[in-house]
Amino acid sequence: MRRVAIIEGYRTPFQRMFTDFKDMTAVDLAKICLTELVNRTEIDPNEIDEIAMGLSIPKPSTTNLARIAALGIGLPKTIHAYHMQMACATSILTTAHVAMSIATGNADVGIAGGADSMSDVPITVTEAFRRIILEAQTKKTPEEQMITIGQVRLADMIPPPMALAEAYTGLTMGEHTELMVKEWGITREEQDDYATRTHELAGKAVADGRIPAEIIPVVAPPDYHVAIADNQIRPQPNREKMGTLPPVFDKEYGTITAANASPLTDGASAVLLMAEETAKALGYKPKAYIKSFGFSGLDLDIGMLFGPTFSTPKALKQAGLKLSDIDLIEMHEAFAGQVLCNLKAWTSKDWLKKNVGLSEPIGKVNMDRFNMMGGSVSIGHPFGATGTRMITTCANQLPRVDGTFGLVTACAANGTGAAMILERAN
Repeated sequence: MRRVAIIEGYRTPFQRMFTDFKDMTAVDLAKICLTELVNRTEIDPNEIDEIAMGLSIPKPSTTNLARIAALGIGLPKTIHAYHMQMACATSILTTAHVAMSIATGNADVGIAGGADSMSDVPITVTEAFRRIILEAQTKKTPEEQMITIGQVRLADMIPPPMALAEAYTGLTMGEHTELMVKEWGITREEQDDYATRTHELAGKAVADGRIPAEIIPVVAPPDYHVAIADNQIRPQPNREKMGTLPPVFDKEYGTITAANASPLTDGASAVLLMAEETAKALGYKPKAYIKSFGFSGLDLDIGMLFGPTFSTPKALKQAGLKLSDIDLIEMHEAFAGQVLCNLKAWTSKDWLKKNVGLSEPIGKVNMDRFNMMGGSVSIGHPFGATGTRMITTCANQLPRVDGTFGLVTACAANGTGAAMILERAN
């Protein structure tokens, strides 16, 4: 198996939905991200064998984001470009898939990434409206079609509200997190403290240039202003005001608020991957190598968002490492409470033995090396783009802390999880 190198990664600014990118689609954002990655790395487009990208909430016109974006910016039509989807872990999955192609010799150069635009999600219709319209299409004459369409009531035409509920349980991720924090005794104060931390760290990373170095500017319609920064980071969060916000998912007893949850976001990200020998032949200096990865499913009754707790041991085992060998951790922050539940579970020997099948705890995390540049709660969370955002940050941050191994991990919808271990390049 060949060693897979991470050459570079970039992303758009992450913008709260219906702000700077409200008139852009996920395809628009993906095209910009791919264009800048290709231009800034000066990779010959003819060297690219494979592109994998994904978005979590596609429209019928965007079912193959990678292919549409690649063709849209004039990349060679012969590139194998395809779509993958794993909700919040989408671009960890696309990175792993391209890495497997490179490791096995099916590709030498590839791009992985993802995008999402919560400002441009498809609007659903009621079941009654859908059935009537489909039935009308089976009629042979315009008169028959009109008679069928005439069955539509005004109430049938009102779109149902968008809900990111789990198909299996009917609950949203936020509602599942409320169940988890109650079971694990995570308080509102702990969640707000964590949210304060992530905003402060992100603010510092903006001020010292670490976050801006990973961002490409985007000229956004309709006035074509240039967006150059994430617009959700609060470098000096008002902790007192944060504590007054009402809960979102459990109005009476809940602890999850708009401040300690990741916001709905528009954005895109991508990384350039190569076989080690290809990078050397083309004159590229890798930032890191993909050491291992692991993906998992879990019993939803245990806790929907325990994906990192189930996937991280798989990645560690494949790499032959322990948590104590990891110098840097990037964990997706769907909610502050989800992060805190996972970290607490990592030290619970009995719970891990019963539910994950581990004989020993995963380990206690050094918080000084955890999400050092903030995370999804502060930076934002375009579902398909978060994975390669974290991979890029981890690869860039490892030499800054003089680290060797970094862990990137995320929970995802439907009770799934992803983890990837990076090894710093010499």
